[in-house]
Amino acid sequence: MLDAIRKRCSVRQYSDEPVAEDDLEEILAAALSAPTANNIRPWHIVVVTDAEKRAKLSKVHQWAGFCAQSPVVLVFCADGRRQPHWWIEDTCAALENALIQAAELGYGTCWIGIRGSEAEEGPGFEREEMVRDLLGIPEHIRVLALVSLGRPQGDSTPKQPGPMDAIHRESW
Repeated sequence: MLDAIRKRCSVRQYSDEPVAEDDLEEILAAALSAPTANNIRPWHIVVVTDAEKRAKLSKVHQWAGFCAQSPVVLVFCADGRRQPHWWIEDTCAALENALIQAAELGYGTCWIGIRGSEAEEGPGFEREEMVRDLLGIPEHIRVLALVSLGRPQGDSTPKQPGPMDAIHRESW
């Protein structure tokens, strides 16, 4: 498991090779196997392969440009009404599972945060609205993030684990 975790890194350049449907199914199954508070499973994932839609998604955030190049974009969303307190944590767990499974299968990914502030019309809220409008996502569904997915173009360099001084035992 640590090998898969350590292989994962942010990839921003992708080859033209498509994502195999069997591999995509495994990545989605990993996401849907994530832990979730009270087994509510508030998440939804929109799989985007259409080149025109990926190109439009690449413009919703200053760091999303490579979504136009990746053969797949996964849009992680959640129904905050079903799980108002833990939808972000639950959906992040699903997203991380997908990232690790993709790395295990030799794919590259990059997590692009979309979620705006909790206050409607607050900072970043327009990104969620743009993604909702583009993909026909209902108003009550929150858009957490985009994940670009594809075979890396060139070498990708995973980062080493962070320093152990971030670990505290029993107290700070």
